[in-house]
Amino acid sequence: MRHVISSALCAVLRPPHRLHTTYERLLGTEVEVQVVARTAALAEAAEQAALAEIERLTLIFNRFDPESELCRWQARPGATHVALSLELQHVLRLADHWRDLSGGAFHPGADALGQLWQQAAATGQRPSEAALARQVSALRAAPWTLHADGSATLHASGPLGLNALAKGYIVDRAVLAATRGAGVRSVLINAGGDLRVTGPARVNVLIADPFTARDDAPPAARVQVRGGALATSGQAHRGVRIGAAHYSHVLDPRSGQPVQDVPGVTVTAPECVTADALATVLSVLDVRAGLQLLAGLPECEALIITADGQRHASPGWRGAAVAAGPGRGARPLLTAR
Repeated sequence: MRHVISSALCAVLRPPHRLHTTYERLLGTEVEVQVVARTAALAEAAEQAALAEIERLTLIFNRFDPESELCRWQARPGATHVALSLELQHVLRLADHWRDLSGGAFHPGADALGQLWQQAAATGQRPSEAALARQVSALRAAPWTLHADGSATLHASGPLGLNALAKGYIVDRAVLAATRGAGVRSVLINAGGDLRVTGPARVNVLIADPFTARDDAPPAARVQVRGGALATSGQAHRGVRIGAAHYSHVLDPRSGQPVQDVPGVTVTAPECVTADALATVLSVLDVRAGLQLLAGLPECEALIITADGQRHASPGWRGAAVAAGPGRGARPLLTAR
């Protein structure tokens, strides 16, 4: 889901160097890297550290690269005790955590449902209830078993999607890599609207209207992020069309159906991987259940926009309504004074 971001680093600092670069086709989207550092050389070194970490982790999690670790493991369903990298183990544990915590509203096997709906779009007919029921039944089983020795056994034979976690995880790790360098004061990485910022930067995010795909539409709301992360989930720019009907790309793994009640969710959290997961979960759960789950997660807040246009905010949400006016395709900008 696209949104508009502008930010200001409001610390009292000596004039630092600000580096701002946009990269196409990283993590399947546009990635912006911004660094505020003491010198240009330190800023460039921090940026290169972030890019190297993105490249390294992409080799693990890229579901479109048959040579990635994730794809090679998925090509071996039933193979027992396959050794996995620490990074893949960690994200698989996170997937287990969110699947359990959400009561199945998050499920890495939902990609198999997505295939059914993509095929339906190609034929112009909705998936049959029988086909959806079979796939939903298959998702009730654990997709894998993680073993104490760092290996795993894959049970699922269908496609597994970790993108709802992996992109946020990679953003977090890239930001961490960039901030390890000396003289780095602030880092922001924005991967297609999922962002993490560190340091004294305050990032003001204008949230896109989930009911329109127009980039110049007035924003729906505004929220400030400082020393944390933000992620969104929405239907305006993605989904499938079958006949005259548009269906969300977000699917409820418990029913196999596209979500209809929640077209837009924005989440702030300490880490991008957490915000990413919650944006998906809160899109699937009903509003009451979603806010109840959120209440038990420290420093996590959300704005949920329902199909009737109502806005449901968690108690700590720092958002504020934005006056009507055209949205702007501004990029996140870290400045210092």
